[in-house]
Amino acid sequence: MVDFNLAPAERRKIQELSAFLDAEVQPLQEKYLPLATHEARVIGEDGLLRPDLMEMAKELRRRSAKAGFYAMHLPEEVGGLGMSATGMLQANKEVFRRGMGFTFAVIASIEGPGRMLLSLNEDQRRRWLAPMVRGEKTSCFALTEPGAGSDVRSIQTTATLDGDHWVLNGTKVFITNGPYADFAQVFAKTGPDEISAFIVDRGTPGFTIGEGMETIANNGLPCELRFENCRVPQENLIGDTGLGFYLALQNINDIRIQIGGMSLGLAQFCLDRTVDYVKGRTAFGKPISKYQGVSFPLADCATELKAAEMLAMYTAWLIDQGESPIQETSMTKLYTTEMLWNVADRCIGAHGGVGVLRATQLERILRWARVMRIFEGTNEIQRQTIAKTMGL
Repeated sequence: MVDFNLAPAERRKIQELSAFLDAEVQPLQEKYLPLATHEARVIGEDGLLRPDLMEMAKELRRRSAKAGFYAMHLPEEVGGLGMSATGMLQANKEVFRRGMGFTFAVIASIEGPGRMLLSLNEDQRRRWLAPMVRGEKTSCFALTEPGAGSDVRSIQTTATLDGDHWVLNGTKVFITNGPYADFAQVFAKTGPDEISAFIVDRGTPGFTIGEGMETIANNGLPCELRFENCRVPQENLIGDTGLGFYLALQNINDIRIQIGGMSLGLAQFCLDRTVDYVKGRTAFGKPISKYQGVSFPLADCATELKAAEMLAMYTAWLIDQGESPIQETSMTKLYTTEMLWNVADRCIGAHGGVGVLRATQLERILRWARVMRIFEGTNEIQRQTIAKTMGL
C-alpha cells in the first residue's frame, strides 16, 4: 500500500527546518530583496556574485550544516541524517516555498555532497566529503562540454595514466558553482568506451576556471572549466576506472528528485503571493479574484501543483521502497518543471503590469523555471527516456 506519511522523526526534522528558515533565512531574504530586484547590484563585472553575498551564503550553509539540514540526505555514517527520498522532497518544498535567494544555501544541491561521493574510500572521505558535510567546502559537477551534455558518452575530455598521476585535457561548460568550488568532480574518458570520475582541487596546475557565464537566470553560478595537461594523483580517482557513467547517472537522478521539490516550493510561493494580490486588487468595483479570467487560471495552477506533488511523492516513495524508477524519475523532472513554468507565467498574468516588476520575484522565478527545463537532462531527453520505458 502506498503511504506518503513521514516517520515521526522526519516530521520533527521538517518542523525544525521550517523554524530554521523562519529564523535564519527569511530575515536575509527580506533584507536583500531590494538587491535581488536589481541584479546588476548582485553580479559584478566579472559575472560573479558579490563577495559579501557569497560570504553570507557560506555562513548560512555552515549554520545549516551545524543544525543538521545541509547534508540531511546522506547516511548517518558520514554525518547525514539518512533522510528518506520522501522526506527530502518535502524538505526541498519547505525551503523553496519561501522563494529564491539564500534558500539555495540551506540544503545541499549540485555544490554539495552528492551520493556519488559515497564511493570515496575512507581517506578520500576525510579529505573531501567530511568538509562538505560540515558546510565548509563546496564542489562542482563537471560533466557538460561544448559538444556533449545529455549524451554523456560523447564527452571528449580525456584522462591518461602517466605513472602515479592522471593527465586531464579538455573543456567543460555551464558548470554550476564552478567559479566558487573548492574542488571539481570531473568526468573524463579513460578509454575508448570508458568514462571515469576524478577529483581536481582548485589551484591544481593546468586547471583553469573561466569567467562567469551570463545566462537568463543571471545568478553568477555557471562558468567554463579548462584542463590542459592537468596532473592529478591516482588517489583522486572516484571509485574505480570505468564507473564514471554510472556515477553521473546516480547523481543526476538524485538531483532530478530535488528539482521536483524545488519546483513544488517555488510554484507554491508564486501561487500564495498571487492569491493574496488578486484578493486585494480591485477593478470595476470588486476584487479581481472574482473575475473568472483571473480565478480560473489560478484554479488550474492549484490543480497542476497538486498533481505534480502526487507524482513526485509517488516517485520518492518508490525510491524509498528500494526501486530504481527510471520512468517516474524522468516524469517527475519533466512535469514539475513544466508545471512551475506554467504557474509562474499565469501568476505574472494575474498581476498584470505589476507581474513583470522584479520586486514581485515572479519574473525571476519564470526565468529560473526555463533554466530548470534544461539542466540535469533537458525535458526533451526526459520525454525520450519515458518513451523508451514504454517500449517506443
